[in-house]
Amino acid sequence: MPRYWLGIDQGSTATKACLMDRRGRIRRLVAVPVATRRPGPGLAEHDGEALFRSVRLALRRVLSGIDPAGIAAVGLACQRSTFLFWDPESMRPLTPALSWQDRRGEEICLALSRREKMIRSRTGLRLGPHYAASKIRWLLDRSPGLRRKAERGEARGGTLDAYLLSRLTGGDSWSTDPTHAARTLLMDLGQLDWDPDLLGLFRIPLRALPPIRPSAFPAGEIRVRGTSLRIAATVGDQQAALIGLGCRKPGEAGINYGTGAFVILNTGARPRRVPGLLTSVAWSSEREVRYLLEGTVNAAGSAVEWIERLAGIRVRSSARIPPVDRLPLVVPAFSGLGAPHWISGARAAIAGLDLSTGPEEMMAGTMAGIACRLAEILATMRRGGLRPRRIVAGGGLARRPGLLPLQAALAGRGIERSLVAEGSCRGAAILAGHSRGDWALETDRRLEFPAARVAAGVTAAEARRLVLRFRSARRLVASRAGAE
Repeated sequence: MPRYWLGIDQGSTATKACLMDRRGRIRRLVAVPVATRRPGPGLAEHDGEALFRSVRLALRRVLSGIDPAGIAAVGLACQRSTFLFWDPESMRPLTPALSWQDRRGEEICLALSRREKMIRSRTGLRLGPHYAASKIRWLLDRSPGLRRKAERGEARGGTLDAYLLSRLTGGDSWSTDPTHAARTLLMDLGQLDWDPDLLGLFRIPLRALPPIRPSAFPAGEIRVRGTSLRIAATVGDQQAALIGLGCRKPGEAGINYGTGAFVILNTGARPRRVPGLLTSVAWSSEREVRYLLEGTVNAAGSAVEWIERLAGIRVRSSARIPPVDRLPLVVPAFSGLGAPHWISGARAAIAGLDLSTGPEEMMAGTMAGIACRLAEILATMRRGGLRPRRIVAGGGLARRPGLLPLQAALAGRGIERSLVAEGSCRGAAILAGHSRGDWALETDRRLEFPAARVAAGVTAAEARRLVLRFRSARRLVASRAGAE
């Protein structure tokens, strides 16, 4: 009998691997830091070879002292819109891996802005540089000889799931799943396949892209110490977090505070569309497809890291929420304003500074800004007729004192804090078990999803005043970007 299910989460700042038991409890967790290069304003990229090495190292560490024969299956979760090309023979990267945070395709998106309505109707997403299509076009146009290689099948491209599958299986597997393919702006959401019109619009050869297969699907094998570990699931990191947080049923929403912050609502077998939000796939198998509604805040953990770099120290987060009327407010538009405004040219701002403002006040103001942005997304869902019946929060920032009580106050309802250390890593392992038939994803009661209820940390009147202050600051940011 298998003892463990293995999850891998390749993210912007770290690659994590976990061993999970039959009840969904994490028995071992390792993390390997990864670097993000920022060669210029608005640019963010990774070394693809370094990302692969981080995954191999995480696997070695998590399996140290473990008989690999006891691993039932592997699930792989990745940052979704990061894209690169590599040589199918040597498996070496031909380009940097352009991060989802990278905006170098902004001019390409602007040139196609008149086609935004069509793009949104086909993909469920907005036309923007954070998604992979403009990055792919930029790489094909700017990398000498790459377009010709891609057209001849001499260069493979893909989001990180496709790249890591190829590397981990020694080139035997090359595929992606709908949760990753959707983030390219090239997949038809109704057909779950590459759209010829979108490929033509962005001038991207189909031959350079991997086939799209279900999320819960045998995707290849990894050789480890004489044993083959079956990769049974590939899924986007935020979708994996939704599963890992326990939001398995329609109407349940997860807030994942990572490098960015995301509100994702499980809408079940029916895709739902709300102006200002994204519609996409939660996960799929050969028998079923589940959908989600998503709102994104492009900078959350990265905004906190910025404050700490600015202060030169790790800034303590206080469990006590400072008086909201004197709180400095950070509008965390370091990579543009995401949902529901979608102003890619917006830049961050700080409102309400005075001579008493110190690092701790700045940290509190950054947390408040993140919470206000997420509250805007929840309010947009409500206006669209979708009120989550349950909200579970997870991710690194969720463990910072003071944030979730403020989030609960701004949401006007209680929130649950997941007691699981790593939602994305765990969610990938859970989906792998579902793919193998070890449990039913939505109904199996053997899986444990421990969470603690979080009460509001300020009064309703204080929350309203904070929202009004933030709205004024956010409007100023939008106006400076020429959007309002």
